[in-house]
Amino acid sequence: MPEPVPVPQPEPVMHEDRYAAAGGAASRSRRWDSGPQRLEAALSEAHDQERRIRRRRLLGGGVAAVAAAGGLTTWGLASHSDPSSAAAPSASDRPVRGGTLVYLDAESSRSTQPQAAGTWQDSAYLENITDRLVWKDPETGEIQPYIAESWHVSEDATTYTFRIREGVTYSDHTPLDAASVKRNLEWQARGDERNGIQPSTEWPRPTTITSEGSTVTVRLRAPYNDFLDVLSGWGASLVADRTINAPLETQQQITGIIGSGPFVVESEKYGERIVFARRTGYDWAPPGLRQQGEALLERVEVHAVTDDTTRLGTLRSGEADAIRYIQPADERNLADEDGFQVLAAQGIGATNQWHLRQSIPALQDVRVRRALQVGIDRKTLLSDLYTDNWSVARSVVTEDTVGFVDQEERLAFDPDTANGLLDEAGYDERDDEGYRTKDGERLSLVTVIDVYDATAKPLYQLVQSQLKELGVQLILRDADYSQVSEAYAAPDVAMVRSGWPYPAPWATLRTIWETSRTDDFAIEGGDPALDELLADQATAKGERARASALADLQEYVVANAYTIPLLKDSQIFAAKNDVNGLSWSAEARPLFYSTWLDRP
Repeated sequence: MPEPVPVPQPEPVMHEDRYAAAGGAASRSRRWDSGPQRLEAALSEAHDQERRIRRRRLLGGGVAAVAAAGGLTTWGLASHSDPSSAAAPSASDRPVRGGTLVYLDAESSRSTQPQAAGTWQDSAYLENITDRLVWKDPETGEIQPYIAESWHVSEDATTYTFRIREGVTYSDHTPLDAASVKRNLEWQARGDERNGIQPSTEWPRPTTITSEGSTVTVRLRAPYNDFLDVLSGWGASLVADRTINAPLETQQQITGIIGSGPFVVESEKYGERIVFARRTGYDWAPPGLRQQGEALLERVEVHAVTDDTTRLGTLRSGEADAIRYIQPADERNLADEDGFQVLAAQGIGATNQWHLRQSIPALQDVRVRRALQVGIDRKTLLSDLYTDNWSVARSVVTEDTVGFVDQEERLAFDPDTANGLLDEAGYDERDDEGYRTKDGERLSLVTVIDVYDATAKPLYQLVQSQLKELGVQLILRDADYSQVSEAYAAPDVAMVRSGWPYPAPWATLRTIWETSRTDDFAIEGGDPALDELLADQATAKGERARASALADLQEYVVANAYTIPLLKDSQIFAAKNDVNGLSWSAEARPLFYSTWLDRP
């Protein structure tokens, strides 16, 4: 039987917990019989159903939900909190040690190779089995000690010296010492061509990485303001030599990642199930967390269930404890049921936005781009489709990202201005279907419905309807996970969804915006002014200089309508009321370290 454990005595709390209740009182959930055989049978049926759905190329459907009885406590996690204190209401005030959490993710694992773990679920899995050199506080965005117990930055901001915590080991019992950190950093910065490992796209170019005793020193060729942020993220996960030496195919599977984190991988059925087990002897969590020592849960079972109806039905039936992604309509419906919580996390980073590709002739005209930007009524998108757990984007990054500047006035819905700009651009006639034309050619644009966002289809359809009012035809193209990269890269695609919470938002945006790199705006002939602004913010010396550079960058990108910020990305979770302490990283990835189950 799970045994109560004493609550760890925290250091004085330095900030308030901003995970706040949206309303309602706590109640104990119904006791569910969730035996392994019942769960496996239910999920086997779900996977069979999903295969049939994919073969028929449908977008919805699934196994019918099993009804459950009454009242819900809904919690809105409007922003961030100390991850070890973001807990659901409980009948007990003392964390309980033991038990297995059954968690259903909306997506299956694709690649857990740290530098390439771009999907939400893979980055979250890495954060639960590895540690990083530094920790980003989810509430404040402040960089705090972790495996590096302290560090020093030179006056010219090019030399970083880290003192490494003693006594840390990987799950294969090899030491995570300064020599291991040095090898990890070299691997992240330079990759491993022999094993097919690419370097991190966010790493700056180092001159040297050295270790001596318990210290590691990194010397950069130029100042790089995002360096510590980069080191806080999943792409900088520290792993054992056996992982670094392994070929790409091994690293792409979670069983090939040997970390030092609070959980280890016990087993994996690729594409369907991952079992994480508590790491015995773990005792090096970030000092700023309230939870210390070993994780409370004995195990976490993660099942990939991509169908929305199946996930929710499995939760309601009692076969799952927590799920990721529920539709806004289901958020509302759960308010009338008992025994569940709805949790929403918004991470630090880029907002949900549409990048406009200027390889499309019509989008080379800033008047057309600007018309699209102010011709979308973002507040109506929010009120018609979403709940209070969502909010409108006010810039290309969230408000808690360093350097945020409010662009809401420039992004405000203005149909008169939008129509006037399109007239000026020469699209001043309409065809029989009401779409604008220029020289007899319809103003028609193609986009691909985002496969990584459970709410994408209705969102894209409503944007399509709003643009039709302007006389702009928006063609929506479907894609599935297996073909999404090719679909996005198609030469006729005019708009691509981008923007998620990132460990180093400005480093990521520089990678995807800079015209000599990914060039997501597809600017014909490049844009030296944009590239210069991106470089300036990365190397600016001092907080005031960098804030000024970031303000100039945001104003330039929004004023030139290179992108259309729509919403702040929210990750919506649902859980039984007896699930406590479920928490999130600064990038809103779920962390199970402090999670516990209040049940006999």
